[in-house]
Amino acid sequence: MSRTFTIASAENKVVGGHFTGSAPWNAAKKAARKLFTEGKGKHSELRFTLRETTADSKKKEFQYIAIKHVLPTPRVIKRGDMEYTVSVEYKVKSANC
Repeated sequence: MSRTFTIASAENKVVGGHFTGSAPWNAAKKAARKLFTEGKGKHSELRFTLRETTADSKKKEFQYIAIKHVLPTPRVIKRGDMEYTVSVEYKVKSANC
């Protein structure tokens, strides 16, 4: 079952969006990428809150810490005829520990 989430608050003031995943951390990884690409400033670590927006849910909020890690050597990924270069990795961990 797919669940939906939105960014309720973040350190860099980016809010909103529509992220889906079977668990909150799946949506958190997608939200982290948006926070780093659309946010202003040079952050390498951000705290943010996701709110569940799935119909009939309790609208629970989940806090996360996102870390942007620049890879020392870019990875090349091939899918069919296309080739992608990945130079940044995003890691997400729960801030509720």
